[in-house]
Amino acid sequence: MLKITRFFIGLMFMWLQFSFVQAQTTILDQTMLTQSSFNTFTVVNVTGPQQWGFNSLYGAVCSGYANGQSYQNEDWLISPVMNLSQMNNVQLNFSHTRGNAEVMDVGVNQGWYKAYATSQYTGDPATTNWIELEGLNQYIPEAWQFVSSGSLTIPEAAQSSNSRIAFRYISSSSASAMWEIKNIKVTGFPEGTNPGTNVVFKITNWNTEWLGCETFGPENENLQINNVADAMLAMNSDIYCLQEVSNTSSNPSIETLVSLMGSAQWGGAIAPANTGDCNQRQAIIYKKSKVQLISASEMLNGNAAQGNSYYYNWSSGRYPALYNVNLVAGSTLIPISLVNIHAKAEDGNPTSYTRRKGGSEGLKALLDGSNYNTKNVIVIGDFNDYLIGTTSESCNCTDSPFKNFMNDQTNYTGITSDITDADTSWGFHPIIENIIISNELDDNYIANSALQEEAIAETISGFYYNTSNHLPVTALFQFSTLSNPEFTKPEASFTLYPNPVKDELTITLSGLADDTDAAIYDLTGRQVLFQKLNGTSINVGALPSGIYIVRINNSAAKFIKE
Repeated sequence: MLKITRFFIGLMFMWLQFSFVQAQTTILDQTMLTQSSFNTFTVVNVTGPQQWGFNSLYGAVCSGYANGQSYQNEDWLISPVMNLSQMNNVQLNFSHTRGNAEVMDVGVNQGWYKAYATSQYTGDPATTNWIELEGLNQYIPEAWQFVSSGSLTIPEAAQSSNSRIAFRYISSSSASAMWEIKNIKVTGFPEGTNPGTNVVFKITNWNTEWLGCETFGPENENLQINNVADAMLAMNSDIYCLQEVSNTSSNPSIETLVSLMGSAQWGGAIAPANTGDCNQRQAIIYKKSKVQLISASEMLNGNAAQGNSYYYNWSSGRYPALYNVNLVAGSTLIPISLVNIHAKAEDGNPTSYTRRKGGSEGLKALLDGSNYNTKNVIVIGDFNDYLIGTTSESCNCTDSPFKNFMNDQTNYTGITSDITDADTSWGFHPIIENIIISNELDDNYIANSALQEEAIAETISGFYYNTSNHLPVTALFQFSTLSNPEFTKPEASFTLYPNPVKDELTITLSGLADDTDAAIYDLTGRQVLFQKLNGTSINVGALPSGIYIVRINNSAAKFIKE
C-alpha cells in the first residue's frame, strides 16, 4: 500500500516538474567538480590564512583548520555575473555538507555558513549590498553527507543585469568546520512565460510523547528534544503540528525547539502559551519563509454532546488549538485555519469512545458554523482513533467516532483514512494520527501524498524509546497565485504609489473603508508594520531597503522600499 502510494507521489512530482520545464531557464549550472567549473567563481579572502579551494570529489571547499589548530576566517565564493533583469521566480539550489563529526555543527546558530545574492557586486564583499537568501537547509545528518540546500528564492531586489550569488564561510580561532559545496544551479522563468508559480507546502503532524515533561515519556529530556529538532530538520516540512507538549517558564519547549532548529528560519507557538508542568497541549512549529502565524488560541466554546460537556469530551480541557496562518506563495497569502486536536485516549473504558465521539460532534458544529464554513480548514492531530472503524473493542462499536466528518463528503475529506500504520507491533491497523481537510482545499491537496514518515524512525537510534512512540504523518498541498478565488476576485482593491518609495506610501482605496487595517510583510513572511488606515498613506521610512508586501483584507500588493 505504502509502496504504491509513493510510486504515485513520484509520478505526480515528475508531472509537476515536466509542466514547468518548458518555460524554465537554467541561468547558472556549475558542478564545481572540475577546475574549470570552480574557476568561474571568484575567491575572496577577507580574514585568515585559508580560502576557498577546489577538490575534484567534493567541489568547492573551505576550512579554517590547519596544522592542528583553528584560525579566524571570513572567506567568500562569488559567482560570475548573471542577467536576472527579466526573470521571474529565480531559485538557487546546491548540495552541501560539513565536517568533521566533532565540529560539523559549530557556528550554525551563529550564521557561519550563508548564501547571498546582490544586484551589483562592487568588487569588495564589505561594500556590496548583499541580501541573505532565506530558508537554507542547514541540517546535515552526519559529517560529510551531502544534502540539498532547498530552493532558495533570489528576491527581486537582487535581480539585475549584473546579479551574482555568493557563499560566505566563517570560522574562529577556537573552532572550525569544513564546508563543501557542489552542483550549484540557478533557474528562473523569462518574463512573459508561465513562471510556474505553484508552490508546494509540506504539513506534518506528530505526537511527540510528553515533550517537556520530566514525569512521563522518554527519560532523557535533553536527548528527546534534540532528537525532535533533528527529526524535524530532516523532514524539512513547512509546518509541524505537535501534540503532547508542555511549555513552562522553567522548561520552554517551544523556544528550545526553535533555537535548536534556528530561530532565523523557524518560529513556533503553543496555545495556551504557558501550559503548566506536564500538561499535554498542541503546538505548532513553522518555517518563517513560507508561513506567517496570525493567531494562536484554544477553541473553547463548543457544544455539549453525547451527554457530556464540551470540556469533558476534550479530555477535561485539552481543547482543540486553533492556529490561523498565511501560507506564502509568491506575493499571494493563502489563509489556513489549522485545528490541532488531541482527542480522548482509548483506555479500555467505553466512555472514552463516547467522549471522542462527543468531542468530534462539538467540533464539527463549530466548523460548520458561519465562522469557518467558507474557510480553508485542516483538522489535524492525534485523533486516538481511526477515521474508518474504531480502536474501541470494549463498547462493541464499529463506527469511527469521527464518522460525522467522514459522512459529510460534501464538506470534508479524511485524506489519511486509508493509511496502514507502519508500526505493526500490535498488529495491522489504520493510523490514529489523522488529517481531515475542508472542501475548500480539495483541489490543493496533492492526491495520495499523505503518508507516515517511516524513515525518520530509522535515522534516530532507539527512536521509539528515547524520542516518541508515534510516527509523524505528512501531507502535501500546492497553491498558486491564481488558485484561490478569495484572492483572485477580491471584493475591494487598492493601488500603491510611489513605487519604489522612500518615506510616504500613498494608498488609493477602492471599496474599502478608510479605517481598514493594513499589514506589511517582508519576503520572509515576517510582519514588520501594522496600522489602521486613518488616512491614505503609511510612513515606511523606518523600514530597511528591500521588497515588501502590503496586505489589506484579502488583497495584496508588492512595493520596493528604497
